[in-house]
Amino acid sequence: MKKKGDIKLTDEIKEKARILLTEGYSINSISKRLGISRTGVRTAMNEKDNLDSLRQDKKRKMAEELWNLAIRMKNHISDAKLRKTAASSLVIGLATAIDKALLLLGEATNRFEVKTEAELDQELKQLQAAEKELKEAWKKAEEKRKKEAEEGKS
Repeated sequence: MKKKGDIKLTDEIKEKARILLTEGYSINSISKRLGISRTGVRTAMNEKDNLDSLRQDKKRKMAEELWNLAIRMKNHISDAKLRKTAASSLVIGLATAIDKALLLLGEATNRFEVKTEAELDQELKQLQAAEKELKEAWKKAEEKRKKEAEEGKS
């Protein structure tokens, strides 16, 4: 018969123990709940969290699965299906799969830019300078056309 201390302290169990600790459970209750010793709970609590690479691997695998799903969905959408109303759900599913894959990879799915007042003022000055140059070029072109028109009449 296995005792509490016989259960191997895997990364998954350590992570569960840490989650329960952050949720406020006591070491004793975590030990009972997960079937590990109190020492195992303390080990999980004190051990540096090396699970980032595990989480990243899981995210990459899930993103890859979502990309593959998106490709299969894209290949499944035909012109005939697009003419049907139900095809809209295929397109939504495809877009959702792509969006979630990008999120898992840490990529942006939407771009939101925030600029400071100074940046906006700089852009406004550049636009005003460009507008001034355009007006001057237009004025020169008008003068040139008038001059050519007058020379053509002479």
